[in-house]
Amino acid sequence: MVITMDKNYLLHVAESKAAYHKNQAKMGYEEKVKIIIELQKVKDEFQRSKGNNSKLIKNVWRFQL
Repeated sequence: MVITMDKNYLLHVAESKAAYHKNQAKMGYEEKVKIIIELQKVKDEFQRSKGNNSKLIKNVWRFQL
């Protein structure tokens, strides 16, 4: 099975990714740290729900701004 994509669609995707990353680069460090902490919490909850205690994050960062 061969999937072909429209060239305009691929250009749109590439432009969207570039714009996203440009915006992310402008974000302050405080906001980036908050996002990392939230992602750690999500990963920890997900691992707990799967019952896989061996991959739990030992300490989710505690950080106040």
